[in-house]
This record gives sequence, structure tokens and C-alpha cells, in this order.
Amino acid sequence: MKDYLVKLIERKEICDNTFTFTFDTGNTGYTFKAGQYAHFTVPDPVTKDKKGHSRPLSIASSPDTKGSIMVAARKGSSVFVDNLSRLPIGSEVYVSKPSGSMYITDIRSDLVFIAGGIGITPVRSIVEKILNDKSSQMIYLFYSNKSLAQAAFIDEFKQWSGENTNFIFIPLFNDDGKSKSEYEYGSIDEKILKKYLKDLNDKIFYVTGPPLMVDSIDKLLLSADVNPEKIIMEKFK
Repeated sequence: MKDYLVKLIERKEICDNTFTFTFDTGNTGYTFKAGQYAHFTVPDPVTKDKKGHSRPLSIASSPDTKGSIMVAARKGSSVFVDNLSRLPIGSEVYVSKPSGSMYITDIRSDLVFIAGGIGITPVRSIVEKILNDKSSQMIYLFYSNKSLAQAAFIDEFKQWSGENTNFIFIPLFNDDGKSKSEYEYGSIDEKILKKYLKDLNDKIFYVTGPPLMVDSIDKLLLSADVNPEKIIMEKFK
């Protein structure tokens, strides 16, 4: 999996305990499709891990961003992320060729993204790419978090939604109304989906997040008679 050697050029905390890591890919020829992931390897990890020192991470930046790629992860979620968090700026890591099939193949149908927690990373890449391409297809993003403070990239999504009439952003929180009143509260269910989508059967769904959430949404969509071929899922452990 050690295909490309890239340099860490920025690390930034974007919400509670969640960081972005940006790597310089200039002169490497590295390319990917929006929504894909790659395996990242820390050559000399500070802390050893039985699972090894390589992990798959979804690329959060758009392929239109030339010369760099960005990923995001929650500190403390694994030994690997902790090792990545300790790397000095300028350190080199290996990144594999991109993998995964969670990219857009239909540029005509309305797209619905349902993301939970750090599962937002591939969605950010896809949404930014579609908006950059000036596509006319409708994009809906339901983004579920425990609280506003834990919602990665929320300011960007709000800005993009304000600038693009075809992008509808619906953040949801489970903190009993402690966040701003402009947001929705509670879990994602058929009622909240139909509030914004009206008809579920003419759209393609991309579901990403913790396994229990992804399985629950899959069951919900199937019970609403959504064609299983129109449900694309990716689980984040």
C-alpha cells in the first residue's frame, strides 16, 4: 500500500476533538475521485498497534484542489490517529492509490446524503466537487451529530448552501435543543426525510457513518420502498 510519499503540511482542529490533516501531493501525480478513500501509513509510529500502522481514511477535499489532499479524523479514535496527530509538520507518510466506489456516477438524479459524525468526510469531497462543476442536480445533506460542537465542516456546508440554491443542508443534533434553534433535533427518521424530500423514490441515497446508524437508515429506506440499487452505503468504525 506504500504507493506515494506525501508530506504533512497542515493539521487543524475543526471541531471538538476532530482534526484535518493536509498533505502535499505536488509532483506525485496523485489523483482520485470525489468520495474515495486511501490507506495512509505512518512509517515510524510512536505507539505500536496490533492492527499495524496503516489505516483507510476517506479523502475530504475535492479532486479540484490541486497539489494537496485533506483527510479528517477524531483524535483518540485509534492508535493510528493518535500517531498521526503527533507527527511534526513536514513529516512524510505513505498514501496508497485511491479505493472505494462511493463516487457519483449519475449526474441527473437528485442526490441525498445521510451522514453521521466523521462519516461526513467523503460527503464533503463529493459535495464540493458537484458544486464546483456547477451541476444543476439537487443535493440534500442530512448531517447527524450529538451536538453542534462536534459537527465537522458545518460552517462550510452552511456557506455552500447559502450560495447554491440546489444544495439543501439539514443538520440534526441530539442535545435536546441546546444548539441554535435554526437546526433540527433528534434522529433521522422517515418523517424528517419526507419533510424535506417529499418523494423518496426518485432519488439516490448515500449513507455514511457508524455501522448501527447506517444499518438503521438502510432499513428505513427499504421499508419506504426505496430501490436497494439506489442506496450506497459506507460504514465508519
